[in-house]
Amino acid sequence: MKLRNLMALLGVIGLVIVVWLNRGQFVGVWRILKTLRWYILAFVILIQLASYWVNGLYYRSILRIFGYEMSIRRLFEGALATNFVNYVLPSAGIAGAGYLSQVLAPDVPRGESVLTQLTRYALSGLAVLIMMPVGLLLVLFTSNSAHQIVRITLLSALAITVFAVFMVAVVQQESAVYRSVDRVVVVLKRAFPKIKPDAIRHFVDDFYLGWHRIISHKRHMLAPFEWSIIYIVIEMGTFYLTFLAFGKLINPGISIMAYLFANIASIFGGVFFSTGTFEVGMAGTLVVLGLPFPLAVSVTSVYRVLNLLIGLPPGFYFYRRYLPPKPSGLENAA
Repeated sequence: MKLRNLMALLGVIGLVIVVWLNRGQFVGVWRILKTLRWYILAFVILIQLASYWVNGLYYRSILRIFGYEMSIRRLFEGALATNFVNYVLPSAGIAGAGYLSQVLAPDVPRGESVLTQLTRYALSGLAVLIMMPVGLLLVLFTSNSAHQIVRITLLSALAITVFAVFMVAVVQQESAVYRSVDRVVVVLKRAFPKIKPDAIRHFVDDFYLGWHRIISHKRHMLAPFEWSIIYIVIEMGTFYLTFLAFGKLINPGISIMAYLFANIASIFGGVFFSTGTFEVGMAGTLVVLGLPFPLAVSVTSVYRVLNLLIGLPPGFYFYRRYLPPKPSGLENAA
């Protein structure tokens, strides 16, 4: 089976699995939607689409550091496709990073494309650390029962910080990384003779070329970081609007903490599961912070289903659009 057809098939299978795993939510949410304020939900849809546009602006800002100028429309489409891949292929974001390199090829070397996505994850993690104290203070100032979440917040912040420092330390060991890659290539070459060691080496070279540009242009990283913060704020805003659609006006700190913990849960649980970890983290935080269980589950379900309905269909379309092209007749003849 050709690579394009195989990837298309995997995308369809992943989409079917996601829909099947969330079938209960889709049915339950459809009943709830009839009772909600539709004009607010319509606003949620528009803002959610805007968040993907902001992702495109992030990509453009960091690609400019690497010396590339890309169409914002292409980057917007890439953001949707990457989100689709990350959801249907649980891999803690690695699959999405790989697919972004397909979207940007051949204009951007794959090593720099993957670094672009990995840097987005890192800056989003930093944005989460910045927003954590904001949400926590809002909760503590208006509630006497939220002190139990302080320890969880501190542990989460510590885990993110340790993980980030570890990853930066690993990347900084450039010579050690090259030696490790060479060893892995030798092993893979024995199992898969068609693997091209030079292509893998070239990928690592491009990755470090982008890394050195980031290191030498630290001030220019402010723009991508600003877009990362704006993206997080937009996402938290859409979550808060879901409460308003239910006619509930809650402490903004509660929605902030629930969104942040849901993302932390999906980061560490996303290696194995793309469905469930986000929802459990969000609903669990809402309950811990004093919201009634039915409301917590209903809001989480509506927010997540809207998220899927807005992102997955166009994401799947652009995923198929940027699959590896079919070989031409001349290539086959050669």
